[in-house]
Amino acid sequence: MTATNHAMTGAIIGLSVGEPLLALPAAFLSHFVCDALPHFGVDRPNYVWLRSNAFKRMLVVDAFLCIVLVVILLLTRPHHWLLACFCAFLATSPDLVWINHFRLAQANKPWHPNLFSRFAAIIQWFEHPIGMVVEGTWFISGILILSIYIHH
Repeated sequence: MTATNHAMTGAIIGLSVGEPLLALPAAFLSHFVCDALPHFGVDRPNYVWLRSNAFKRMLVVDAFLCIVLVVILLLTRPHHWLLACFCAFLATSPDLVWINHFRLAQANKPWHPNLFSRFAAIIQWFEHPIGMVVEGTWFISGILILSIYIHH
């Protein structure tokens, strides 16, 4: 799932739960729940996709949208907005394990997955272009839910 959708899920958890001891671990675990859903992926080898300009553009847009989410929370300051920012980060953070894979792909060097990245790959059982339907639905739903919290 995209970082934006992970971040929105985490932010919604922070805004709705409001209790850090519950919201922070729930936001982190939400990453794996979201990744277990069918979502966008490409039907070509990962090392080819990671080196593509399309992936790099998608990565930049995704990072930008995550920053926009945090800025919106900062500017509108709904109840529990700071917790929502932390939860957005925690919900996205497991994907940081892929940084080394990306770096090695850019250098055209082999990557050897660790236990965590193998687990992450296994739960992402459905990553195909048609998964964009789920991603888009999740994104629109997240915006609608966030707008409720922001306008109250």
